[in-house]
Amino acid sequence: MAGRRRWVWPAVTWILALTVALATAGLQFVVRPQLADDPLVGTGRLDHPAVADPPPAVLPDLGAPTATVAPASLAARLDALPREGLGDVVALVVDARTGQELYRAGSGARTPASSLKVLSALVAIDVLGPDRTFATTSLLSADGGTVVLRGGGDPLLTGATRPDAHPQPASLEDLAEQTAEELTAQGATTVALGYDATLFAGPGWNPVWPDIFARSVAPITALTADHARPSLAPNALQRAEDPARFAADQFAGFLAAHGITVSATNPVPTPADATELAHVDSLPVSAIAEVVLAQSDNDAAETLLWQVALERGRPATPADGAAVLTTELQRLGLWDDGMAVLDGNGIASENLVTPDALVGAVRMALADPALRTITEGLPVAGVTGTLRERFGADDSLRGRGMVRAKTGTIRGVNTLTGYVVTADGQPLAFALMTSGGAGQTSARAWLDRATAALASCGCS
Repeated sequence: MAGRRRWVWPAVTWILALTVALATAGLQFVVRPQLADDPLVGTGRLDHPAVADPPPAVLPDLGAPTATVAPASLAARLDALPREGLGDVVALVVDARTGQELYRAGSGARTPASSLKVLSALVAIDVLGPDRTFATTSLLSADGGTVVLRGGGDPLLTGATRPDAHPQPASLEDLAEQTAEELTAQGATTVALGYDATLFAGPGWNPVWPDIFARSVAPITALTADHARPSLAPNALQRAEDPARFAADQFAGFLAAHGITVSATNPVPTPADATELAHVDSLPVSAIAEVVLAQSDNDAAETLLWQVALERGRPATPADGAAVLTTELQRLGLWDDGMAVLDGNGIASENLVTPDALVGAVRMALADPALRTITEGLPVAGVTGTLRERFGADDSLRGRGMVRAKTGTIRGVNTLTGYVVTADGQPLAFALMTSGGAGQTSARAWLDRATAALASCGCS
């Protein structure tokens, strides 16, 4: 192993007891099952699904475990699960407190799919800080004739204000209202509109992403709204080809609604002598990371990584994002021989990650209050996010409400990374990675079955 992972479990009580009511009341960007012809979960749309008969709590207040998991007993339980059609399996289960290895299957790095978001989100919070925000700004040229809409890289910016979202993301509608008030106060009723997305150098489309993923992620730009979706209808997958222009056109419409005529709309660099009219701040990085993990938001994951690149003094490009993610994972001791990362959202099938790195990230987040958002943002089995419609089979029901894990799904790859508390009260961190095999159904069934077995384990 290239990195050494040593964390001291905090002395404070290990409490991760978010109620399901709070979990389902939070900001939810796309909660829906994967479409049969859509290779990746995570589409970036606001949604507030209802959850029927949730358990009273996601996890109980954890004190000392009543027993210690015996590796042989745990291995017997997991190895007894049917694996027909499963394909290759690489898995690791450890004691979340101590790091003691309890179960391992296979070895080496494998394609993580969206489980990579656990690593990229952790890096984003660690480098940028949980409270960091990104401003979308309107500015007025010195001659008073042009308003410039400057993107600050807010991946959750919306067009219309979403009063039912908690917490509320920043909106172009709010920015336009503030901007119109300032213009009106200055006697301006007609302006040209420029838009500036040059904070990110691009290109917006990572060259390692196949075109089939165009419905799962938009071109990454510093100015985007509604994930560049012209329609927010439940089954609408179309993305705008030019997200920045799409956002600017929305902004122009909101200005018009407040009495400001826009004579023309064009991309422009922000003039050095322009003065700020108004701005709206994004949700903090911790909240963005929570959306990334809960809803497998590909756009937001990649955008956060590009913000990390800027923070480290590099351009915001696909290559620089991948390079800085590699460097930061090495710094954190979450890098092993054979690993490779080419993006922050896990779309690239060439990404290779070990289960040790994924489990290490989970343990690091559990032990550090500043990183706790990582574990709090993980979907809850049968309750929230990309796990909401899973764990319904008889042999996986014990995992509902108890397993918290990040899904990973691309063609031929299915993964789960997260943590669970056993029936004896022992917290376990795990990473289960499957590839090949007969198909997604078999892989998901085994992943759900295996993690439910961890939850029900009295394996002392």
